[in-house]
Amino acid sequence: MAIRNGQEWGSDKLTPNDLVIVAADADLSHAISEGRRDFTLVGGDMWRTIGAKTERPIPGELAKCLPIDVIDVRCELFDGTKLSKYAAAHVVLRRASIRGGWLRGPVTVIANAQFLGHWDVAPRGHPNDGRVEVTQVDPTMSLRQRLSARSRIKNGTHVPHPCLAVRSVKEFEFEVKGDSTKEYELQNVWIDGQHFGRVKSLSLEVRSDHAFLWM
Repeated sequence: MAIRNGQEWGSDKLTPNDLVIVAADADLSHAISEGRRDFTLVGGDMWRTIGAKTERPIPGELAKCLPIDVIDVRCELFDGTKLSKYAAAHVVLRRASIRGGWLRGPVTVIANAQFLGHWDVAPRGHPNDGRVEVTQVDPTMSLRQRLSARSRIKNGTHVPHPCLAVRSVKEFEFEVKGDSTKEYELQNVWIDGQHFGRVKSLSLEVRSDHAFLWM
């Protein structure tokens, strides 16, 4: 169940014996996609989002159990590969680094976690609110504007900005129209920090309370 404003997140429960210890978002994504549901985090953007606690819960003893939503991602790449997996922290669409990366063309960040590396990309979001925060960079945004926004995003003050569109959604879709478009053909997809290649189409849906973080 999605958390409501003012509601306490999580509850004290007996820690299960089969906790998966995770140090990176990509590992968390992989384990969730493999069917695991109970985790203790020691690194990654989701770990930072929940407070970067260093203490590990002890199996059989009481610990705080935090339910989180996950992002059900399905996409097709230009090479014909079809992906179906879960993301825990974020999904990113942008040009490859050699084609301009974050500093050129359109950029889309779909965030379940508040942080993306050193950036505070979704200060208004919550990992258990039943939604994800989508931030889209208009392709016309200049290099100077992007550098300025990149310095402000470290403390979550990058919005409002006329070239940044921010919305909270339960579902999201992206598709390249036709065989080739100059604006989008070079967009690549990263799922929880793992690069998968040029994306032709992508759809995602938020799955509430799909995993549990113990701390």
